[in-house]
Amino acid sequence: MRNARIVAAATLPSRLRAPLGVFGLLAVVACGNEPAAPGLDEEPQPRLVIGTVHAPGMTTFTGLTARVSWGPLSGTSAVNADGSFAVPILGEVAGFGQLTIEPGAGAGVNPAWVLLTPGDLDQQGRLVLLPARWTLDAGTHAGTVIDIRPDLATDTRVLPGYWGSFFPFRQEGFLQTVLDNTQWTGAFSTWPEEALPIPLALDRPGSDQALTAADSAAVWGHVEAMEDAFGRDLFRPAPVSDVVILGGVRRADGALLLQLDSTLASRGLGNVDNADGRTWTLTADASTWSGGPVQRVGFISEDITGARIAFRDAGLLSDRGVVVHELMHILGAGHGCSWPSVQTYCDSLRTDLPTAHDVAYLEVLEAARALEKDVGTRWGLLSAVVGARVVTLGHPPIPAPALVYGPSN
Repeated sequence: MRNARIVAAATLPSRLRAPLGVFGLLAVVACGNEPAAPGLDEEPQPRLVIGTVHAPGMTTFTGLTARVSWGPLSGTSAVNADGSFAVPILGEVAGFGQLTIEPGAGAGVNPAWVLLTPGDLDQQGRLVLLPARWTLDAGTHAGTVIDIRPDLATDTRVLPGYWGSFFPFRQEGFLQTVLDNTQWTGAFSTWPEEALPIPLALDRPGSDQALTAADSAAVWGHVEAMEDAFGRDLFRPAPVSDVVILGGVRRADGALLLQLDSTLASRGLGNVDNADGRTWTLTADASTWSGGPVQRVGFISEDITGARIAFRDAGLLSDRGVVVHELMHILGAGHGCSWPSVQTYCDSLRTDLPTAHDVAYLEVLEAARALEKDVGTRWGLLSAVVGARVVTLGHPPIPAPALVYGPSN
C-alpha cells in the first residue's frame, strides 16, 4: 500500500502556507480618480465577493447560485453563463464568512465551498468546480457514465482515501488506527499530462532478489491489461540506467523504478516524489468552523515527478491485483470502500483491474488538477470536496470519523 505522507499544516514549510480565506491570486486594481467621501445622507456602498467558476470541459454555465453568509449578513447572485459572479454584502464584516456555489437541477457540476476573510472582499477569486458526471470515452469501460461524488473520493474508512485524504494513522497489517482526528490532511497528486506514458524500469541492481525475464513479462502483462481498462498508454519500458538517481534511497527522475525488497512488512509498497515550487497548498485553523473535532486542515495539490514501487518477493509479480493496486498508487490513487475497486480493502468490492469508477475518478482528479494550474488558483479540489459535504450532504465542513478502522472482515 502507499506510504502516506502526513502533511498537517503545522509541518508544512512556511513557503507553502496560505490563509484559508485567500481564494484567488488576482486583485482588482482601481483606476481613475479616488471617489469623494460620501455625504452623511448617502447610502453606504456594498462590498462585493466576486469571482469566476471553472470546470473541466465546460465553458458555459447554467443554473448556478453564488451565496455568501457572513455573520448576520448574507447575499446571493446568479452565476453568469461565462462563470462570473458578484455577490453584494452591505455592512461591516469581521471574522470568517462562507461562499458557496450551489448548482440547480441540470447544472452538471458539484457545489463548492470557500471560507472568506475580510481581505477577500472586492478581490477576484477563481474556483474550480467538479463535474457531476463523467463519461469514459476509451478503454474497456468506454461509454460508461459515472456519477462523481467528491465525498466518496475522500472517504476515510480506509486510509488514505481514493483522492489522498487521510488523518495521521498507524498501520499494523490491515488494521489502521487514527492517531489524531483533529488533523485532516492529504495530497491531491497526479503526473503532469506531458509525463505520460511514465518510463518504467525494472531495477535489478536495486533489488535484493533476482528479477528474471519471466518476472518482466508478468509485469508488462499486468500493465497491458491495466492500460486496456483506461484506453491509453500509462507506462513504457525504460532502461534503469536512464532514470535512476543514486545517493541515499535509489529513486527515479520522471520515471518509476520497480524493485524487490524482502524487508517489506507489506506485500507491496509505492512511494512517489513530488515537485518543489509547483505546489498549490491550503491550510487553516478549523477549530471555529469545523463543527467537529478537526482543528487543522492541510492539503497540497501537487505534481508527481518520480516514483518507486517495491514487492516483498518475486512470486507477488504474478498476482495481477497486487501489482495493479500498487501501479494505481503510482498514478495518484489511494484506497476506498465506496465502489468496486482494485484499490479497496473491502473484500466484497475487490477486483484485480481498474473498474469504471476507478478510471473515472482518477481522470477527474487529473483534469481538475490541470485546471487548477491553468487558472492559477488554490481553490480547486478542496473547495469542491468541502462543498459536497456542506451543500449536498448538509454536513459540517470537515469530517469527524471514528478513531479506529479495520478490515471489512
